[in-house]
Amino acid sequence: MNSVDDPFAISDKVVIITGSAGGVGGEIARFFGRRGAGLVLVDRKTPDEKTVKEFNAGFTISPHFIEADLLSESDRDRIVSEAMDRHGRIDALINNAGVNVRKALADYTSDEWDMILDVNLKSIFFLSNRVAQIMKEQRYGKIVNISSIQGVVSWAGAGRFSIAPYGASKSGLISITRYFALDLAEYNITVNAVCPGFVETPLVQNLKDDRELYEDIISRTPMKRFAKTSEIASSVMFLCSDASAYITGHALLVDGGWTAQ
Repeated sequence: MNSVDDPFAISDKVVIITGSAGGVGGEIARFFGRRGAGLVLVDRKTPDEKTVKEFNAGFTISPHFIEADLLSESDRDRIVSEAMDRHGRIDALINNAGVNVRKALADYTSDEWDMILDVNLKSIFFLSNRVAQIMKEQRYGKIVNISSIQGVVSWAGAGRFSIAPYGASKSGLISITRYFALDLAEYNITVNAVCPGFVETPLVQNLKDDRELYEDIISRTPMKRFAKTSEIASSVMFLCSDASAYITGHALLVDGGWTAQ
């Protein structure tokens, strides 16, 4: 699968993207689709007709949409089966789906802890394991996990709330990334993580609207702004291209300098 003429090209790749209906996942899908990749786009709900039409019009190859629950073993198996039936191989898996809850540390429930860790960690572990079996047979593959700077540092919401379970899940995801990288290296499979800071999506609009929280975030970010979704997507694309062939087990911090301090 090496792109000899252009190691940055991804036009010959078949890519599974989870959490692809919008936000960062949607932008990753657009980046890959407009550059000719064959896409299998996974989310809890299929995108609306307008988004499907936009994707189909802008992409070289029409994407295959799968509505699935990543916590379901049968759904994870179905994702892999449908990707293989449609394309005959899987070159890259981008584990983007994730959830978060912000509240006082003492107020978290056991169900909330389980939900966050199950989605952000358990589902990724088992889907990656399933896809890795295909990649081992191919002796080629790229797995990119979307973690967070909250897996490296801690932020307490200007002292107003905690995101401890989310941070624990994202820290665990960086650890899993390294273990998968070690296990799969001999098969020419690279496994890396992208760790964004705060990204311009509808999910963080409430943080921007809250002057205290926004100023706290910006004060910790040397570049004094949130990331664009395209800046996360381009980082992911690099790690899925053959230009990154000798990079594995790495957590790429895309955070405007937050963790450099």
